[in-house]
Amino acid sequence: MAIGLVAITLLVISAVLAASAVNLKARQLLAAADGAVIAAVDEFELLQGGPTPRIELDPQRLSHAVQRYLSDTGAAARFDNLSVGGIQVLSDGQGASITLHATVSPPIIGWVIPQGIPIHVDSTARTVLSR
Repeated sequence: MAIGLVAITLLVISAVLAASAVNLKARQLLAAADGAVIAAVDEFELLQGGPTPRIELDPQRLSHAVQRYLSDTGAAARFDNLSVGGIQVLSDGQGASITLHATVSPPIIGWVIPQGIPIHVDSTARTVLSR
């Protein structure tokens, strides 16, 4: 009976550790996505044609800014299988949305899931033109 209790206790501990590791990595990936999308929306072009100036975001410039941010911060070294799922300009043209994908290898029970647990996060940022 004691052996069974110890086995159940170890199983619960390893499950809690795995869930915590996945949650922590997802939060870290979300922080990276937040920084990347903020860096991307800073790459706006100011258009002065008309009575009021407006902002234009180019998807190519957004993509380059995201890749540069992820490279500068060393995100590929911190996350397994890091990839950009998509970068989109919001419908009003004043912001952008990004999706990042990665995998997490949980501690202790990582051998049960050798390919890791896939995670993805979405982040959105807006840029505002004000005086």
